[in-house]
This record gives sequence, structure tokens and C-alpha cells, in this order.
Amino acid sequence: MMNSRQIESWALRIIDCVKSGQPNEDFLVELKRDWISADKAARRIAGHANAARGEQILWLIGIDEKSGPLGVDANELANWYRQVESYFSELAPKMTPLNIPVDGVVIVALLFETDRAPFLVRNPAYGAQKGECIELEIPWRANTSIRSARRSDIIKLLTPLEVLPTPELLDIQLKLTRQGKDSFGNHHDEKCELFAELYITPSDKNRVVIPFHRCHIDFDIPDSISFTSSEVRLYPTPSLDPYLIFDRTRNREPSSLTIQSTAYEIIIHGPGKISLQATALIPTSLNFPENPRVNVSIYLKPANADRPVVLMKSLVDLEVR
Repeated sequence: MMNSRQIESWALRIIDCVKSGQPNEDFLVELKRDWISADKAARRIAGHANAARGEQILWLIGIDEKSGPLGVDANELANWYRQVESYFSELAPKMTPLNIPVDGVVIVALLFETDRAPFLVRNPAYGAQKGECIELEIPWRANTSIRSARRSDIIKLLTPLEVLPTPELLDIQLKLTRQGKDSFGNHHDEKCELFAELYITPSDKNRVVIPFHRCHIDFDIPDSISFTSSEVRLYPTPSLDPYLIFDRTRNREPSSLTIQSTAYEIIIHGPGKISLQATALIPTSLNFPENPRVNVSIYLKPANADRPVVLMKSLVDLEVR
């Protein structure tokens, strides 16, 4: 169970991403401009909670992905959620609210516990419309839409969602270079190189294997272009021994005691520091700006995982050489 500080920290990270123009990539988060009708809210919350498979989910009321923080009347929460709960059959997700002041307005964060799924909702048309025979539904969130759960979805509910490792972004650099000119003076493709350092902590004692082919990085330059790099490599960050160049008899310390890598994957046995490199070529025909702001989304998907670890960062004042 998260405390108030953890809820606020999670909410502020999402709010900062929205304000910087980055899309919300966290499937455990839902953004709403205002309080939506109780019946629709119940179905969306149930579908979101069922698909989360035991993970906590976060709703932010009073923020729009395009317009940013708009604010909302927090006093409406008690009456609104009372109506929402009335549409659940037998049990609704446990909810923890938190008011978060941002830019002179209040955004309401709602943290839902999903460990008691499945959650069922009543069909408002049952008993109200002649011939309506469906009384209850198990909703399921697929991407951003809500549908009725299928047999395969219900089977997933029997298996808790895997707990992903926790990454901390320590450093990130993006290098954009022109690849030269042709005989007419036109630029060839741009080359994008990303370098990052992460400290990654597994959530339990089991090792984590991240195959490189399950990793990719999305780059988005607002109002300009978007592109993806699948050329991603991860490896233990090399240790730097300042005495090595002066004393050849001194043994170099191993780069990591908990992390290994091959040409195809990185293997994480415990907490440690890793480096990331990625490259991509961008055709100059896509109107690459001179001093862009680049939104970077890093996706690292462990083996046997249904979802990736996601890190997002907005980089500004970059030079194109």
C-alpha cells in the first residue's frame, strides 16, 4: 500500500510528463479532465483494475493529456464515488484519494487497490429495457478502450502480474549528427545516438533477463517528427580505476558483481548500474529542426513479461551537427 508521499510522487511524475508534451505511457494510469458519469466511471475503473492483475492503478482527475492541468472541484469526490460504487456487484476496488495542488489548481489523485479482482459491474439497462438479459459484466481494459473480458483475459486474472524491476535514470545524453552532404550540397540522413546510465533494482530475489530484441526507444519531436530505434544494447557500466594507468600491477575492479551481459541480453541478479546505447537513422526529408526538444521513451521488456519497464525524459537545447 502506497503512502501519501509515494502517491504524490507518482502523480507528479505523470503530470510533469504531460506538461512537457510527452504522452502518458503508463498503462496503470488514467487521466480525466473532469468527473465522468458514475456508470461509465464504474465500468472503466473495473476494466482498468481487472487488467492491472493485482498492481495498483492511479487515476488523475482534472488533467488533460493535451491541455495539461485544468483543475477540478475536489468536494465532488465523496458524492461521485458513492454513486460509482453503487454500480459494482458485491465489491468495488479500495480507493485512496489525495488532492495535489499544481499551478494554482487542484488535481485529485485516486489510487485503487486491484488485488481483489475480478470486479463486476451492473448493466444499467438490465431491468430497465425490455429484452435486456445481461445483468453483470466483467469489464477489461485493452489499450485505452474498455470491452467485456474474454476467456483468455479471465485466465490471466488467475496469474498475478509480474513485478518489474525498478529503474533509476542517472544520466542521459542524445547526440544528433548529420551524415554528410552529396555532390549537390544536400544533407544525408541524420544519425541519432542515445547514451544513458541506469541503476536498476529487481523487485525480488529472482534474476531478470532483458533480451535486446524486446527493447526499443521512441523519439518524438513535437510538431515535427517521431521515430523509433530498435538497435538497443545494455551492459554493466564499466568501472573506472584512476590508478590503473599508473600502476599496471593493480587489478581492475569488476564492473559489476550482480549484472552480466551477452551479445543478446543482459542478466540482472541484483541491484546494479547498467549502461544503454541506441542508434537510429532519420531521413532529412522529415524536416528535422535545428534545435529540437526531444521526448525520449525507453522500453525494456524482460523475458516472460507482459509489459515493459518504461522511462521517459524530455531533452532540450540539443545541437544538430
